[in-house]
Amino acid sequence: MTKLGSIVIGIDFSDSSWVALGQAARIARCSGAALHAVHVVETGDFPRPSATLTPLQQEIRASLQDEARRRWPGFARGVVDTGESPLDVSFGTRFGGIYQYVLDRGADLLVLGAVGHARPHVGLGTLASGCIRGAPADVLVTRDDFQGPFRTVVVGVDFSETSRRALEAGAMLAAREAAKLRVVFVVPDAQGMAMLPSQDVDQELEMFTRAATDAWPGLDARCDVYPHTGHRSGILEFATAVHGDIVVVGTRGRTNLRDVVLGSTAEKVLRDSLIAVWACKPAAQLHHDQHV
Repeated sequence: MTKLGSIVIGIDFSDSSWVALGQAARIARCSGAALHAVHVVETGDFPRPSATLTPLQQEIRASLQDEARRRWPGFARGVVDTGESPLDVSFGTRFGGIYQYVLDRGADLLVLGAVGHARPHVGLGTLASGCIRGAPADVLVTRDDFQGPFRTVVVGVDFSETSRRALEAGAMLAAREAAKLRVVFVVPDAQGMAMLPSQDVDQELEMFTRAATDAWPGLDARCDVYPHTGHRSGILEFATAVHGDIVVVGTRGRTNLRDVVLGSTAEKVLRDSLIAVWACKPAAQLHHDQHV
């Protein structure tokens, strides 16, 4: 069962990270998780101990740290209590700094805005993409245009163990947010004829879903087998059809050679989704299995 004890939110003082902060704070409150905010000052290399820096370098670092902490109360006003959630500042590469911070805090979830100051036409910023692939925690990527509680949570499953983790996370989120849960298994549809993996796919999907949903009595949950001509985009089309606010997927499936990296279905969802995405990692990639 997915449980949240520690949530890390990456802050770069952009509008995207402000929206992400609001989402992270709300999820932390309703799940009883500790919230940790971090701002990474980009230095282009790995963090170096203060003792190895020259006096001038130490002075510059202290100045940058003080500046970020001065900005934090105004940035976070009305969203979090900065006394309870102070801003930590680290130095190095953005990914390296966040990676180490997630490990140090034993984070179960990393929350990031989809983009920082450089906004792509669609998809994720480079930091979010890198963290989804490499950070030792699940990653929630939020969108600038959605700030409130999630009303409809869509979970894409493929019966793998990683998608079971996604299902548990989606059920927990839907229950905490009093949202609808829509679980979808996408099947290829050739010329209007669904090519189902078995005659009992609906029953298999119900059984796969039951353990996660039964843990949350009263949860508004529904399962759907969704035929689609392009398997890799079916989850997003389904999410649009049911007015989903967030898609939860596992980052590794069962059937594609690229699954050893990310998973082709997850990659399509993460690249093209215009709503929030919660990317659940295989258990072996989580912080408690990392050795550094």
